[in-house]
Amino acid sequence: MILPLLGSVALLAVAAVSLLGGHNVLADASDNVGQPLLFLGETLADVWCVVAGTALLLGALVLLAPPGSWPERQRVRLLVSLAVVALLTLDHTVIMVSGYLPMFLVRMVTEGPETAAILVSPGLGVQLLTLAGAAALFLSARDAQALRPADATSESLDQATRATRRWALIAIEAPVLYALSRVLMALHVPGFRSPEFTDELLLAGLGLGAAACGGAVLTWGLMASWGERFPRWMIGLAGKRVPIRMAVVPALVVAMLVMCASRAILIGGFAPGEENWANQLELPLILLPQLLWPLWSVALAKAALAYERRRRISEMLR
Repeated sequence: MILPLLGSVALLAVAAVSLLGGHNVLADASDNVGQPLLFLGETLADVWCVVAGTALLLGALVLLAPPGSWPERQRVRLLVSLAVVALLTLDHTVIMVSGYLPMFLVRMVTEGPETAAILVSPGLGVQLLTLAGAAALFLSARDAQALRPADATSESLDQATRATRRWALIAIEAPVLYALSRVLMALHVPGFRSPEFTDELLLAGLGLGAAACGGAVLTWGLMASWGERFPRWMIGLAGKRVPIRMAVVPALVVAMLVMCASRAILIGGFAPGEENWANQLELPLILLPQLLWPLWSVALAKAALAYERRRRISEMLR
């Protein structure tokens, strides 16, 4: 309940400061990581912060609903719906900063701490709190769908196993294709090169590509044996069962981040009158892997939930 409340307070405070004569830190053209609502304009951005903040507040209240009440009976639907409203506030910023984090750390060492000033952006802080609040609602909705003993059958185990494999394979395709496009950009392959691509941009792209490959490997773990038991080379953990939440929670958080980035891609690339549309058409091979991100988000979430169901059924049948 604490995280949704913190996210709600942050969003409502942003709107209040803006309405009192300040500026909306989520629609700040001067802040590279404070622009998720810039496309709305200042007034609509303030309105949306109130809507999203209220959604997180209502989510926190749903978590406190007494047993047998209507909110408690509709808990899953309400929590998911309210979390989605909050997530619509966000764009690609958080996942971008996560991918660029290694580069920021290197620059802090080589050029000084002032190069990482972007990490203390108030807009970024509000987005992180919003993400944390929405994630808490999603995870609470998942926890509300407890598996009943009657559901644990060999047939349901087979179904969950097949579902895990199917959705994991789909979820692996998008990050692999994205990583491949960034490697081809760095190699200046025709169709993937542009005079506007600086060395720093290409290096950052490789970093994001490497992160995407790492995500694909971890997604593979949802259907591999080492995703259920730690491999032998992990000293101290070899052979022990992987905690279910350790695999499921990060996967669901990444799925939410990809969902947010998908919103930004669609708005930035296809909104009428946007110059970015023309830029995307000039290099369609770079755009195409990103168009798979909405599918990636859904597939990763479904793979993680199917993995969790398979693991829990397996434990109940032991």
